[in-house]
Amino acid sequence: MRQIAIITGASKGIGKAIAHEFAKKCYDIVLIGRNQENAEKVGDELEKMYHIRTLAFSCDVGSKEEVEKTFSEVVNLLGKVDILVNNAGINSRKTLNSNDNENWFTDFEDNLLGWNQEISTNLTGTYICSYIAAGYMLKQKSGSIINISSIKGKEPTSSPGYGSSKSGVIKLTKDMAKSLAQHNIRVNCIAPGFINTGMTTELSPDKKEIYKAMIPMKRFGKVEEIAKVAAFLASKDSSYITGTTIDVNGGYLM
Repeated sequence: MRQIAIITGASKGIGKAIAHEFAKKCYDIVLIGRNQENAEKVGDELEKMYHIRTLAFSCDVGSKEEVEKTFSEVVNLLGKVDILVNNAGINSRKTLNSNDNENWFTDFEDNLLGWNQEISTNLTGTYICSYIAAGYMLKQKSGSIINISSIKGKEPTSSPGYGSSKSGVIKLTKDMAKSLAQHNIRVNCIAPGFINTGMTTELSPDKKEIYKAMIPMKRFGKVEEIAKVAAFLASKDSSYITGTTIDVNGGYLM
């Protein structure tokens, strides 16, 4: 019987690359995204390329009710949950600008809104999805949960909502791993560095060169390089690994 993998934030970027890598391994894939139509397009692509089954859902991972409903539908249709990849995330790009004293308090409401959005999706969403998936995994006494954090969860950043949410994901990984290990449920984390997707692609050419110069390997990573690490953590090849965070950043935080 095929493994069933749920991937959040699966319609583009790292999430889409992970979906392709898992499909190559003949997993059946459940794609969760903000836009169901986009998730369905990826699902159609996977089915044609790899001849697997896919399901696509629109779901707010920060909503307990929506996640419960979605995961219940998945189990009713496919029978189980073997793997969960918590990839859904947002970056409000709200930063602390201490050089602008006049607008420090004026900016507070906008910055607080960004903070709440990032914590809700990136951290609370990871907790909700992990908790509910683990409930199904406990019944079968097996499973793998893979969380996607960031180097910004490890190094100082001027975007505290994003940084704190991603740092929290690393700590949450350890806490859930400790609680679930005795039931053969592994929980691990990937902390990508600068990857050729999302915010990195929006950088100006001169900024890109500055950041590349700071990376020992002198290049940005590929989404496929994150996907292959996720596939390893989902597989039996990592059967004695839990509670760890794997840095994939070309040596940036070495």
